[in-house]
Amino acid sequence: MSSHTVPADPFKSLLELTATDLSAEERIRKAIDVGREYLGVDNGVLSYTGDGRYEVVETNIQSGPYARRGVVDLDGTWCRHVVESGEPLGFADARDSEYRDDDALETTGLHCYVGAAVDIDGETYGTLCFSDAEPRNDPITESERDFVAVLAEWVGSELERQKHYAELREQNERLDEFAGIVAHDLRNPLSGAIGFTELAQDHVSGQAAEFLDRVRGALDRMESMIAECLMLAKEGTDVGERTRVDLDGVVRNAWDTVRTRDATLSVDIATGTTVLADEMRLQRLFENLFRNCVEHGGPDVAVTVTGDEGGFAVADDGPGLPTDVEHALTAADAENIKSFGLGLLVVQRVISGHGWDLAVDSDDEGTRFAVSDVNAAEPVHEALAAD
Repeated sequence: MSSHTVPADPFKSLLELTATDLSAEERIRKAIDVGREYLGVDNGVLSYTGDGRYEVVETNIQSGPYARRGVVDLDGTWCRHVVESGEPLGFADARDSEYRDDDALETTGLHCYVGAAVDIDGETYGTLCFSDAEPRNDPITESERDFVAVLAEWVGSELERQKHYAELREQNERLDEFAGIVAHDLRNPLSGAIGFTELAQDHVSGQAAEFLDRVRGALDRMESMIAECLMLAKEGTDVGERTRVDLDGVVRNAWDTVRTRDATLSVDIATGTTVLADEMRLQRLFENLFRNCVEHGGPDVAVTVTGDEGGFAVADDGPGLPTDVEHALTAADAENIKSFGLGLLVVQRVISGHGWDLAVDSDDEGTRFAVSDVNAAEPVHEALAAD
């Protein structure tokens, strides 16, 4: 019979393992080693027990039916008791336990066993078990069973995280596929419709020309909505690396890309003013604010942009926003913002993704979107960079 020397605090080893930069698979392998060392046994196995089979997911065993990717009948294993009861199970010598006549003793050849269930999203995934062909002199203590249960819970959390990452990757792939369909299969026929509408406009007058103007306006709006959908699908809300962006330059670039009709732009920004931002998303924010000004303020609306190192504002002299739109924007109520147009949702996403603050002030004399705290993270950012 094998003897067992209790090692250093295993919970400390587990905490150290969690803090490492290892991959999920490497952390699970290390966790198995921590459990084997703590219990003083040869084998550690993470299994999947769905569909009545016992499939080895990870282990230190190098050969035989219980090596990695091995599959055996669950009914011939000690782990079946854990799966059936959902409770940890442990004994130092099966011959001195209630399981002395269990078929698993002959099937597995394992006399010492400790195992616990591994759950993912509230359902049993499999088991984490530790075993040895030789009995252990010391009995399996309650503390040891508890430790294996904690270790199994930790492994379940790792697997659950892997599952959620896989689901997220799959969702992103579907979004990329959708974005490709939108970009190609919708934009191409839309471009054709815009082109033929322009040709028709050159050959008609009167009421027919008026109707074609409306058609062209609707097609332009569809083109804008496609661009906004692509932005939301491909970029989401989170903003990663930021750079110093010239505020005046990005404002004027945004204005040049928007169909502003007879609208006018005034810019009151000191030369050299910069903000810490994702430049492409910041330009899209201004583009969508300018479109909103023109669409709701009229074709000859006057737009004014002001700004400094602490923030910026876009104002117009249009008729103002409906009260519910103003409230939805100020409260960052994405569900209600959607009903007022994707452009405003893009604005809200860019602002929240940067962690900025938005204030909206609207009345009969116009609307003002004010974005503040745009460089609030700058002192922390610079302090970390200096370390």
